[in-house]
Amino acid sequence: MTGMGVVCPLGSTVKDLWRGLLAGRSGIVPLTRFDPGRFRSRFAGQIDDTVVTFPPGPFQFEIKRMSAFVRYALFAADRALEDSGFLPATENRPSLPGHSNARAAAPGCPPGGAVFLGVAMGGLPSIEAGVLRQEQRGVRKTSPFLIPSLIPNMAASAIALRHGIEGEQMTVAGACAGGCQALGQAMRAIQSGAHSWVLAGGAEAVTTPITYSGFEAMNALSRRDDPAATPRPFDCERDGMVVGEAAAVFVLEDRAHAEARGAVIHGELTGFAGNSGCDDLTGVSPRHAARCMAGALADASLEPDAIDCLFAQASGMIQGDAAELEAVRSMTAGARRKPIVTSIKGHTGYTFAANGPMNLAGALMALRCQTVPPTAKLERTDPSFADIDIACESRPAEVRHCLINAFGFGGINASLIVSRA
Repeated sequence: MTGMGVVCPLGSTVKDLWRGLLAGRSGIVPLTRFDPGRFRSRFAGQIDDTVVTFPPGPFQFEIKRMSAFVRYALFAADRALEDSGFLPATENRPSLPGHSNARAAAPGCPPGGAVFLGVAMGGLPSIEAGVLRQEQRGVRKTSPFLIPSLIPNMAASAIALRHGIEGEQMTVAGACAGGCQALGQAMRAIQSGAHSWVLAGGAEAVTTPITYSGFEAMNALSRRDDPAATPRPFDCERDGMVVGEAAAVFVLEDRAHAEARGAVIHGELTGFAGNSGCDDLTGVSPRHAARCMAGALADASLEPDAIDCLFAQASGMIQGDAAELEAVRSMTAGARRKPIVTSIKGHTGYTFAANGPMNLAGALMALRCQTVPPTAKLERTDPSFADIDIACESRPAEVRHCLINAFGFGGINASLIVSRA
């Protein structure tokens, strides 16, 4: 992994993310995307849109009219390409000649690349806005950008088209596991020799009324009236999740390809597993989650006691957090040492398909800095988790291997292992 790019409620760089995680800072704020007065949940992990800017380049006109998840994914991809050295930094990037909407590809990206991106609900805000506009103003007032803006593959497409990446583009609609699945599939594509490098990650931005009404109907959203106290992963008073927005994209390369060009290697994806299984449509099955983690360990040729840190799915859901830790307990049964467990959802909110990629960004920084970030807003750990080592404060530790979980509706489970290079 030679390039990292993120945009999230904590900021627009990986350094912003890491500083926020270590400080226990919350990106949860009063909701401003729409009037939340009719809802019980009135907070969100929102991105500051003023930082999401692009230099002149291909498809500039269209990008401005795309759904937020497309713009966030493209922004994070740009940062990842810059970090990898494939593109110069934005301020040093030459402007393309002629019209800003010129179709010539931006210079810099080498051949042999591809794009693998996870997206869960994609352009849901555009769908909702399009329906309302049609009902209020008539069918002749529907925007011609509505359909291109809302389809889930448009984030990967915008990245590929703007940067002239002519290899395959794959969009994984694996619910909240989609970003993790995309990274795992990218890893396998490189291992197979199909590609020498890939942009992979996940993006989501669904802070819209229909999201809130739908999740409130499921009793899934926190009802707390203090953004500094919610969500609360692993806490004995946790009461649900908070919607978040984010994109995290990475440059993955074949090691020989990276070393030949003298790239800085942030870490190595060493294991991936995905499986299916759940007792209902929306829950987490401890048995199948444990089986998924064990599969990732086997793929990396590691034993459970080799995992130093586990970046959990944990979102502050009463049953979901408990099920995941039951799976961790099962996976580590008999291990000589147990991993430190942490969750970043108290910092960022629940970012759906970007959950796994956001965890990966945190894990790569944990490997670099040899520190496990805290679980923000955890005040009193649920007594049933007493045997699990949960990070309540940032903790210096020897971190060689991190395990990352992402589980989605429909029994979709995915786990990654990232290791020091």
